[in-house]
Order: sequence, then structure tokens, then C-alpha cells
Amino acid sequence: MEDKTNAYEIVGTNKVAIDRKKDELEKDDFIKEKALETIKRISRKIEIEKQKLEATSSLSEKILINREIEKSEKEIENIQKAYERIFDKEHREKYNAFLEIVDKSKETILFRNSSKSEEKNILDEVPGEVLEEIKNRIRRNRPKKKNAYEILKISKGRCDDRTRKSENIDNLLLQQKEGLIEFAKVEYEKKVNADKKNEFAAKQKLKLEIRTIEGAYKEIATKEKRAIYNQKLADIERKEQKAIEDEIFKIKYDRSGNYEPSSIVTLKYQDFTKENDRSKLPGVIISRENGQEMLIQKVGRIGYEDSFGVKDEIGEYEITRIIKGEETTDKVYIPGLNILELGVDEKTGVFQNEAYYKFIANEMLSEEAIRECSKYNNGYLGEPLKDNNGNYFRYLDGREELSAVMKFYEERNKEQGKQEKEGDERE
Repeated sequence: MEDKTNAYEIVGTNKVAIDRKKDELEKDDFIKEKALETIKRISRKIEIEKQKLEATSSLSEKILINREIEKSEKEIENIQKAYERIFDKEHREKYNAFLEIVDKSKETILFRNSSKSEEKNILDEVPGEVLEEIKNRIRRNRPKKKNAYEILKISKGRCDDRTRKSENIDNLLLQQKEGLIEFAKVEYEKKVNADKKNEFAAKQKLKLEIRTIEGAYKEIATKEKRAIYNQKLADIERKEQKAIEDEIFKIKYDRSGNYEPSSIVTLKYQDFTKENDRSKLPGVIISRENGQEMLIQKVGRIGYEDSFGVKDEIGEYEITRIIKGEETTDKVYIPGLNILELGVDEKTGVFQNEAYYKFIANEMLSEEAIRECSKYNNGYLGEPLKDNNGNYFRYLDGREELSAVMKFYEERNKEQGKQEKEGDERE
């Protein structure tokens, strides 16, 4: 059976049924009713399983029943989370926008959703379905090894919760260990009774299973051991989180695969810093949402000619701001940046173009964009464009512009290497 990942399906309905309701309050009530019905149905199932648990004395049966209870409790958690995503008009509109993104070309759309503040979590920008795909891709490349809680078939969250409430769960873990070993022995006897020829292999498998269960138990047998082990798991989780973020950044910013040196016939670079006093360079100071000021100065331009003979130019800018108490300057490349539209009247505070100003300050030149585009595209930040609805977005897929910047970097690095080699030879 296919897992339900759509929030509407998880709460027990579907988007079509919701859309049929004309009134927003009616939609809210319908979704709430469906969510409560689904939770009530699963809660009844949990009560039945708990009655079975009290009625049995077999440790192996207790393990199987506990497993079903935990599975059902997790289902209820998922329903509550899904309900939070669609419980009112504002949340539904946001979630429906996510569903539309999933239906379209995921990688093409994602790069437009640049974060509006450096504090925003990158994972919040990505639809749950897309994020799940990325996580699965990363996990497929990692060793498939269960942690101690999974081996003992007990919820880590349940253990942590009881520890926070100062409940002693050491005995519960001991019982779980003994029950699993008993269960493994029962399974071993069944296999041997069914086929005596495989007795040796079954016995070796049993020994390995018991060692694994014993080893897992030793890792988390006491509160102190669990604290140390949980820190190990947290470190693994952080590494996985970093890998997921890196993957998302690549989807959003990496256009190095579009580099085609053959698409650029000639390059011509003009360095403004050689011709002018730096104080006279074209520039403007703008502020981000968090109050951080940036100095944008145009220090050069790359003129290029493509295979069709069309000439164009890309601006080379230095972005200077204070990060962690230190002045930091990065060099970036943007075609079509209009510095004049970033002006603000000092007396009245009126923007020349407020929407453009905020887009450039908070999205186009966000720390995330500068860092990741420098990492993947030699500082090529794309072109600021406006869509049919009048909203600004970053267009990163300009093949010729990207190729011109990367080709320029290649030629400059070759020249620098040549000069360093000549200097070494003179010495």
C-alpha cells in the first residue's frame, strides 16, 4: 500500500472535497472533523492493543503489540502535523502553493525561492515532498545500520519523554531486551523444526541476533549511557542535515553544468579600479531587512560576444558589509543590475523602486546567495527579472552569461599562474 504523503489524505480527506466547499469556515470545520474522526479511529485501535497487552504474559507478544501501539501513536502525530499545514485559509494557500511546485519542474522553480533573511531555515523553503526525495537520495548512499533504539524496537522519543519526566525506564529496556531475545529463540526453534538441515545456519544467525540485541542494550541501558549515545545520534543527524542543506543549495544555485566555453567567442574585460579613484566608482549603500548595510560598487564589466555575434555585458560588483564585526567584501557578477533604481531620497525616505530595492537587498544579495553562487558559479548571481505578475525573481539559467563569467575566471587564473611562474623563475 502506498504511503500517504499529502496532508489532505493524511487527515482523511482530499483536496477536491475541500475545494467543493465555498465558505472558508466550512472548509475549516470539515477538515477539523475529518482529522478528529481519523484520530478517534486510530485511538480506538490503540485501546484494543493495550487491552491485548494486559491480557498476555508472553514477552514476544508484548513486543509485537507495543510495536503496533507505537506505530499508531506515530500515525496520530502525523495527522496532527498534517492538520497544522491546512487547518485555515492562510496555511492551505501556502500548502497548495507547495503542491503546485511539486507538480512543476522542481529544480527550475526552487532557485527562485531565495530566503528573505539569513536566519530563515533553508529547509522551510522546500516542499515536504521534495525534501523527502532529497533525504531518501542521501540516505540511500549511507550504510543501512539501525541505531540501538531501532534494534530494541522502542521509540527514542518515548524514552526521552520518560527521562524528562524523571521516570525510570531502565527496567522497561531490560524487559524489551529479554523479550526480543526470547522472540528470536522462538523463531529459531520454528525454523529448525521446519528444516533440520538449516540448523547450523539458523544457530549462527541466532547468536548474531542476540549479540546485536545485547550490544544495543548496553549502549542505552542507563540514563547516563543514553545521554552519551544520544549525543552520538545528534552528531550523525547534524551531518545528515548538512548534507541535505548542501543538496538543496546545489538545486537552488549550482549552474556549473550549464558552462559551455564554446558558446563565447571573445571576452573583453574593463577594470574601473585602474581608471578611477575607488571613491568615484559607481555605487550605492542599501540596507537589508535586518538593518545590515551593504556598499555595492561596480568595479568592472565583462563584455562578451557569443557564436551569433551578439555583444552584451555583465557587471562586476564588490559587495562590502560587516559580518561578525569584520569588514567583508565579495566580488559578484550580475547582468542587468540597475543601481539607479536602488536610490532612496535621504530627506523623505522615498524609494526610487521599493520592490526592486527589497528584492536586491534581501534576496539577490542575501548572504546565502553570495556564498553559494561564489561556491558553484564563480560569483555569477544571475539576472534580476520581473515575472508577469510584477514580482522580481532571480534568473540563474543564462547560459551565455554564466559561461562568460566562468571563462573569464579561467583566463584570469591562467594569467595569474603564468605571472607566478615567471616570478619564481626570476628568483
